Amino acid sequence: MNAKTITVKTPEALQAALEVAAAEGFSPTLGLVFAPSGFETRPLAEVLDANGIAVFGAHTPDRFTDRGIENALATLLLMDLDPSCFRIVLKSIPTGEYQAGLEVSREIARMGKSWFDRPAFIASVSQAEVPGDAVVEGFLSVAGEGATLIGGYTGGKPYWSDHVVFTNGEQSQWGIVCLILDQDRVALQGLAVSGWKPAGTPKTITRSEGNWIYTIDDEPAYDVLVRFTGATVDPDDSDDLLQQIGNSHPLQVIRSGGSAVMNPPLMFNKETGAVLCGGHIPEGAKIRFSLPPDFDIVDTVVESAREAKAQSFPEADALLVFSCIGRQATLGPLIDEEVNGLSDVWRVPMAGYFSLGEFGATRGGNATYQGTTCSWVALKEKPAP
Repeated sequence: MNAKTITVKTPEALQAALEVAAAEGFSPTLGLVFAPSGFETRPLAEVLDANGIAVFGAHTPDRFTDRGIENALATLLLMDLDPSCFRIVLKSIPTGEYQAGLEVSREIARMGKSWFDRPAFIASVSQAEVPGDAVVEGFLSVAGEGATLIGGYTGGKPYWSDHVVFTNGEQSQWGIVCLILDQDRVALQGLAVSGWKPAGTPKTITRSEGNWIYTIDDEPAYDVLVRFTGATVDPDDSDDLLQQIGNSHPLQVIRSGGSAVMNPPLMFNKETGAVLCGGHIPEGAKIRFSLPPDFDIVDTVVESAREAKAQSFPEADALLVFSCIGRQATLGPLIDEEVNGLSDVWRVPMAGYFSLGEFGATRGGNATYQGTTCSWVALKEKPAP
């Protein structure tokens, strides 16, 4: 499989780039399109459709390619993958309720299983109000606990609430666009990595409901969190705990046999002392807090890709990356080193975006939903049978 990344501002520029590619002998069949907020995506999709290219698209926060971070133009990863190796599905989600996200994800997974014996799912969700845990449960309950699920959230209140996901002739502000790949024809290697170091002794979630944690070791969760981090939190800004604590000190949910799942605090309730997290943490779960980020965080992510290349995935045709927007905010200029470092591992066309929650498998574990992670996946088309 050949691949190419381009950045464009207008549909005319996209058409010109496709004509240049065709003159060079490159005829893509699949295009992953990540566009800035407010960017008119229909004309881009129409150009791709007219050129016989299947579209997996989304409005996103800042994007990046193998040439670095891009905050103004639309970025595209084009591939000439055999069309029999993949399908693209877009499904709208009627509400932000758990059950709605669960059922739509199950429907997409059933479609994937009907097409391929071993489907892999790369998904973008346009509305963060849809619970990520529901999406994961929906896919894995149909495709199997070990199913490959990678991707991220592109928008949601209060950030980028007007984002859409789109494909050929369709778009949805409340939906999931999913690229389904046949793993008998396309090899994938991916991992969701955080790099935040744990601190302190394990603590127990003693009361929770949905994504709200009420008590940790029988104390109000907010009190425990502030005492550990030493952060000065504005009590009148209860809706922005993510910026005040969550990005720097995500909770680490301990799992047996796998890496911890990162779950950043998002907001708190002054009256109850409860803390809302990015995902569900059940009663009885063991957690640890995180130290503030350091330089090793970037090294941890890049090294995970180097290890994969050295041990099991020496060659790739393309690379996709979904990196938490909290990493961009917290790491500052270091995020460039992370993006460029991943690109340097396989030195193939790469595209991705900064997400509001990520899907991916942690080391030693199954696919999950979490935050503050960098979820990457390398792709390699297998020889035709």
